[in-house]
Amino acid sequence: MKIRKAAAAMLSLALMLSLASCSNSNNSGSSASGSQGNSSASGSGASSSGESYEFPDIITVTVPFNAGSNTDNQIRFLQPYLEKHLGSTLVINNAGGASGVIGTTDFISQKADGSNILFSLPTPTVYKPAGGETTYTVDDLVPVAQVTASPFYLAVSGENSEFPDGASVLEYIKANPGKFTYANAGNGGIAHLAFASFLNGEGLDALSVPFTGGTSDCYTAVMGNHVMSYVVSETELVGRSDVRAVINLGSKSTTEGFADIPTLAELGYEGYVTDTFAGFYYMKGVDEACVQAFDAAVKATLEDEEFLAAAEKANFVHSYAGSADFTEKVQSTAELAAPVLASIK
Repeated sequence: MKIRKAAAAMLSLALMLSLASCSNSNNSGSSASGSQGNSSASGSGASSSGESYEFPDIITVTVPFNAGSNTDNQIRFLQPYLEKHLGSTLVINNAGGASGVIGTTDFISQKADGSNILFSLPTPTVYKPAGGETTYTVDDLVPVAQVTASPFYLAVSGENSEFPDGASVLEYIKANPGKFTYANAGNGGIAHLAFASFLNGEGLDALSVPFTGGTSDCYTAVMGNHVMSYVVSETELVGRSDVRAVINLGSKSTTEGFADIPTLAELGYEGYVTDTFAGFYYMKGVDEACVQAFDAAVKATLEDEEFLAAAEKANFVHSYAGSADFTEKVQSTAELAAPVLASIK
């Protein structure tokens, strides 16, 4: 009996020490702004198992893009609802430059104590390090939770009769190596890699046509019959009737008008999924308790009725993935992109 009591006491002490490591670590770095909606003196976030984890009163969220960018707007919309479930005040630190690499590099150098977290797109967290363009690697970041995700599509002109569907595009590419043209916003960018990673993996050959002017130039090129197709995100296709998506290069969509567009997996090619996504990351070395607790707070936020009502009104499309699934997505994306990035150096 004494042995059992001693073992129980030791287990209890170990649990207390583990939880304490995630608490009371305020950050005093520079910041852009913070929401005043929640400033509790002692915050706590609820995990999915019902246990409470104490977060610092203030958590700095590094956004490696400028204020007013789409990523910045996303975190600021989410901020008051997430603060409620964390019990902490979030201070947004915009650190733009070099496609997000500058802010991400600075973030990784901060203390891994749970008082700093990154909110970012995959360019500086996946693609830049996968291409060897950073001093850090993909493994130096710990994916915590995905908040948004939107697939990319291969699209053609609405008047194009040569390619009525995705199958016809793939048949043409196989029969005519190097002749199918697809526009994108720059070699090495997400739009380019969305299709190039698939082509590389399957040993297929098509011609990438990059446009420095962005998606609008790609659209113009398609409509002027200068290229056969272009790679574009779902958000930029919504409401357009003059172009037609033929292949979903990312996750299956539930958006009206896009749910029937076949994914590469549905066309018989498993393992190729490219979305543009935004989510939270800690730096390597942070306590796993912090990761799980923040993940649980994000999940609770995205299920919060008040948030859902506001999101619907603002057309804020969210897509949650927990730490395990988000980590798998980041790693598989990096693995697909790495050989393509190496080939264009």
